[in-house]
Amino acid sequence: MTHRRTTDELLVTGLNPVRELLASAQPVERIWVRGAADRQLTAAAGARRVPVESVSPDVLARIAGGAVHQGVVARLPEYRYAELAAVSGASGSAVLVLDGIQDPQNLGAILRTARAAGVAGVVVPKDRAAGVTTAVASASAGHVFGVRLARVTNLGRACAALKEAGWWLVGLVAGADRSVFEVGKGLERPALVVGSEGSGLRPLVREGCDFEAAIPMAAGVESLNVSVATGIALYALTRGEQGS
Repeated sequence: MTHRRTTDELLVTGLNPVRELLASAQPVERIWVRGAADRQLTAAAGARRVPVESVSPDVLARIAGGAVHQGVVARLPEYRYAELAAVSGASGSAVLVLDGIQDPQNLGAILRTARAAGVAGVVVPKDRAAGVTTAVASASAGHVFGVRLARVTNLGRACAALKEAGWWLVGLVAGADRSVFEVGKGLERPALVVGSEGSGLRPLVREGCDFEAAIPMAAGVESLNVSVATGIALYALTRGEQGS
């Protein structure tokens, strides 16, 4: 399988994120630890022939660049994105399409939820959107490494390809006539399409959706943080028979 690649190296900090990284197919260049390394981590690194180096607290803090590291830092020479076909052809509870999420913290939180929901994969655009960075890896608690993440040049064409592969596109739109809980009932192979933090779905992406759905909210509440809204909508679509 071929992959699209970043051009910059990536640091991953924290014990659980580094464990997730080692369990993935992503390339790992080196791991630094403070003092004695965790046995499970050492075994996983050894199985992949990744060198583990013990360094002083000051050196590790300098390598981490000020990030919270819990005594462990790993370096990737690059992050390898999946091809769109690997997402559209995969099995899973849903597909997630993100139309221009720009905040790394939001993207990381969304990817963590996507992993928990068992999605087949996530699709993001190459331009005007966050890609995988150290901040994204941290915010996802390392779960970015357990999700198929495709980065595409043309999101509209990617959505069309998902439809051709049998996925039903559900655009998350404030004020839509139907709720995500209603749409989720009985819908097989949903692909949730979520817009950017500020402007929502772009017109061409919205037009390509099979359904539009909203999250019901109490009077006086106009919107939710995009990562929170995405989490609610994902579970509404993938566990629709439990909604009401």
